[in-house]
Amino acid sequence: MESQYQKWVNLSYLALAALVGYVVFALAAKFAGAYDLEARVRNIDLILRGVSFVIGGILFFVLYRHEQANQFMNEVMVELSRVTWPTQKETTSATLVVIVMVIVSGLILGLLDYFWTTLLKWVL
Repeated sequence: MESQYQKWVNLSYLALAALVGYVVFALAAKFAGAYDLEARVRNIDLILRGVSFVIGGILFFVLYRHEQANQFMNEVMVELSRVTWPTQKETTSATLVVIVMVIVSGLILGLLDYFWTTLLKWVL
């Protein structure tokens, strides 16, 4: 099933495979460091990189060939194309509202904390 979004789906698979490969490499490097495999195995870094690359490649090709995964991801892309994204002006105004509300809330909570601390010092 080839759709107009297939290149984006494949790109997302590639990004996921790269992320999984990196995580596998990082975990394997921690494991190798914990068990001092650097001193025991020659070229352990090269081996870990190769294994993580192979795992990432296998993941990519499994996802690439999996019909249900492709169908699901194509449906996700169709739904994302239907989303009405906010304009820059709407995003800026919403961000300013959030910043103002955070400042106001912080001031209110700060004043309540100050009065509560003062009251407790006076009572105790």
